[in-house]
This record gives sequence, C-alpha cells and structure tokens, in this order.
Amino acid sequence: MNKFSQLFNTNIVNICGQSDNTISLESIANDPNFVFTNDPNYETKVLYFNDGSIINVNSWIECANYVNGGWTDNISYLQNMEGHYVAFIGIITLFTVFIKKKKIEAK
Repeated sequence: MNKFSQLFNTNIVNICGQSDNTISLESIANDPNFVFTNDPNYETKVLYFNDGSIINVNSWIECANYVNGGWTDNISYLQNMEGHYVAFIGIITLFTVFIKKKKIEAK
C-alpha cells in the first residue's frame, strides 16, 4: 500500500470509524447509479467539502466514499480561508483608498 492510499485509509478510519465492509470504493466511484443504503446502526455524520457543500451520510460505506473524494468532518479550515479572503480584500481596499488619496493630494 502506498503512502497516498494509506493517508486516505487513515482519514476514512478517523472520520468514519472502523468497518469490515469489503465493497470497493473504486467500484462505487465508477458507478454513477450506485445507491447508498441507510444503516440504522450508523450514527449520521456531517461532512464538508472545500467549496462549502455539506452532506449528511448515513452509512459507513457512504462516509468512506465521500471522505475518499476529499470531504472532511472539519469545517474550521473552511472558516479560516474565509478570514484570509476578507483580510485580503480589506488590505486591497485600504491600499486603493490610500493611492487615490495620494493622487488627489498631488493635484
């Protein structure tokens, strides 16, 4: 097993938990008509994607599939990115106002 697949397996276990499920995640990803079955014994988990999308998963295999696709159970990094964007826009705005003020004073 290479480091890349080992990282995904670690993420799946950390987020979704352990499972003896033997369904191949690759076969699910290649089947656009795959339907996940709710598992009443699995506690619903909320997953987040980097574009702000949110999904509730109701089975281990559904959770593993989404985590394998880059979803996470941690939204804090998304909130941190929003803060960076706001700060960047604020700095650009202040810089623009400063430049315009200097041009007006120079006249």
